[in-house]
Amino acid sequence: MSNLRPVLFDVLVALIILIGGGAIFARIAGVAEGEAAPGWVSIAPLVLAMLFLGWRTMRRGKQRREQEAEQAERGEEPRERAGWGEVDRVEDPPMDDYQWRSRLESSIRNLGRDAFEQFTMRILEALAIADAKVVRIAFDGAVECTGVRDDAERASVYAICRRSFGSLGANQVRDLQALMEGQADEGLFISNGEFSSSAIDEADGGDQPIELVDGEDLLDLMHTNRLGLVFDEIGRVTAIDEAWFRSLERDFLTREED
Repeated sequence: MSNLRPVLFDVLVALIILIGGGAIFARIAGVAEGEAAPGWVSIAPLVLAMLFLGWRTMRRGKQRREQEAEQAERGEEPRERAGWGEVDRVEDPPMDDYQWRSRLESSIRNLGRDAFEQFTMRILEALAIADAKVVRIAFDGAVECTGVRDDAERASVYAICRRSFGSLGANQVRDLQALMEGQADEGLFISNGEFSSSAIDEADGGDQPIELVDGEDLLDLMHTNRLGLVFDEIGRVTAIDEAWFRSLERDFLTREED
């Protein structure tokens, strides 16, 4: 009922404009009592009433969009709301594992360079890496960071987050091992791709421990921490959270201004 009150109020105002406007325009036209009024005297109030309703509809739509944008910035779900000329939104049906995984992986691939840097920081936070700092951005867009395990040991970590369209091999793991020397106790390699068996053997056989997070692990991590996904009330994925991905770019711009 509360959603209908503004609409009913607008209709009432439009009726007042329609009835009262007829009398006002008749007086302006100098129509005496009992005389037939010119056609425009009847049309003008109708046009004004329609203009008023159109203006109010656009204003409510603008207010709704501004409210949804503010909710998205706060990470809130848009509230269901119907107004004049609007239709109640229908909730998205749940997506199966293949659907949300493929769409989420596509969203990661399509991130811009700056947004991917912020994406890396969010993933490191989900992996309990504290005090993460970007060391450099490699030529291929890989983000290299340092941080510490957020536990009692507080082991120092050198992390690489790289997008890949194929399999990562032992050479990439050796590159991480070289970067770790004298800088970190542990290594962390995150990718939306896969690690070859030689890469896994290299990580397992090194002097310092290296954790490999491949594409499936990455998607599982995002699902567990509800990053980049929209869930229904019983925990099923219904959509990709586009607002979350847009916020990565805003976070980068905010950090640059600071």
